[in-house]
Amino acid sequence: MIKLFNIFMALLVSAVLALGLFEIGLRVIGFGPPQINTEFDAKLGWRGIPGSKIENGTKEFHVDIDLDAYGLRDDFAEIGSLDTLLKAEIQRVLFLGDSFVAGYTVGRKNLFVDMVERAWEVENRGIKIVNAGLQGYSTDQELIWLRENGARFDPDLVVLFPYENDIWWNGQDNYVGEPKPWFHADGTQDQAPLEPPKKRSWCERTAIGSLGRLFKGTPSLKVDGKKIGAEVSPRLVDPPPPAAAAEAMTKELIAQLANEAKTLGARFVVAPIPTKAHVQSLAAGEPTKNGALDEARPYEIFLDAARAADAEVIHLLSDLVAAETVRQKDGKSVYYNRDFHLNPHGNATVARTLYDAFDSLSLVPFLPVGGDAHRPSETPPSGGNRFPRWPFFYIGLVGLHGTLYTRTYTDEPTGRGYLKVALLLGVIFTIAPGRGAILGGLPPVVARILLAALLIALLTFVAYKLGDRIGTIAELLRAFTLRGHWYLLPLLTILLTVGSLLVVAASSPLVAP
Repeated sequence: MIKLFNIFMALLVSAVLALGLFEIGLRVIGFGPPQINTEFDAKLGWRGIPGSKIENGTKEFHVDIDLDAYGLRDDFAEIGSLDTLLKAEIQRVLFLGDSFVAGYTVGRKNLFVDMVERAWEVENRGIKIVNAGLQGYSTDQELIWLRENGARFDPDLVVLFPYENDIWWNGQDNYVGEPKPWFHADGTQDQAPLEPPKKRSWCERTAIGSLGRLFKGTPSLKVDGKKIGAEVSPRLVDPPPPAAAAEAMTKELIAQLANEAKTLGARFVVAPIPTKAHVQSLAAGEPTKNGALDEARPYEIFLDAARAADAEVIHLLSDLVAAETVRQKDGKSVYYNRDFHLNPHGNATVARTLYDAFDSLSLVPFLPVGGDAHRPSETPPSGGNRFPRWPFFYIGLVGLHGTLYTRTYTDEPTGRGYLKVALLLGVIFTIAPGRGAILGGLPPVVARILLAALLIALLTFVAYKLGDRIGTIAELLRAFTLRGHWYLLPLLTILLTVGSLLVVAASSPLVAP
């Protein structure tokens, strides 16, 4: 009985070690569980967690996101600070939107919301922008947010920043599995209480457990026998009934937003954010319409809805196209390469457009007589993204290990030795620290395939060099397991791993560095 228990413990320890190494490996290559700064809200679906702090990053950006006492990416450090704002003789401008307004991919120094507000502060105009944007929100949630919180902030001006994917989600009762409010075709809100989503289990809070999110795709529609992402269905020239219903609902919701702003005594403005595909097509001089798809349709849907609601409009498209045209000459863009959000240069462009539009439409107090204008700069402020440090580590390691290698293998030409070291470390950095910069310019599918191929190639090379020793290692592990020496398995695993790598290094001048 004791022997069986020891064997069971040995197998259990082996499994835990394997899973632990796999968990660490996933986190190293960037597949760790995402950080979350939202919580369930029975009316909105979700809201920002007051006082929360998270880091959001991909291969293209890394930003810190701090939420204030109201769960907004703003500066209300305390609940009472809003009372101070309301008592002051300043104008309040409320921005409604999703991740573009919240700045989920840029630091606040590079977010158009804060860039415009800073310009007004320097000019002493007496204006405060309230940033009510939150990632994942669609127009219906923004309407409910305004109904629930509008009177508290008492805005003089409400600006809506709708985006293409809002249209589809306006017709859904959940967002990628997260419950959200929705409206009936007649424009009335469904009164069924929202059920809180299932809490993430401890497993889902691990890198291994969160792998499932990679296989969760957004809904799709079948059009002419082909699948198309539901979020881009507004681009369809002849949308199917579900997409057409979502478009009609979007127009109804914008009309209700206009009425809600009027009830609050505020002017209402719509500033649609054009899609990356739309802007880049126009900048390249290409037609936006291609077969069943028209990249310009989502933007036009919002403009039509604004006109129908008798709302004022701020056009962001032409300035973004002009900036994109200039940057394309240098192989750059106002959007991130892989992500669909505006990068710091895109945000700077939007900030300048808004600054000019607010003045031309007389939406905010005029610049005080004799004051100096501080129109947002074309060059976004620095500090929004962290400068990558991996190139310095890479160069330093190449120099150090290259020198050690060439002095150890004196028969090999010095240049070839340094080249071998650089190539080997290049493979390692592609898999680990430098993967973002090296693979960041590739399409996601290609990058994942390349990363997997590199890992498989490396493991195959190690297995080839070990040769018959793999059988010896397996027999040793089997013997310890059957004898019930489970308490020695962690030490044995470390020794075998280090020993195997030393054997591989000693048998190959390429790996020796």
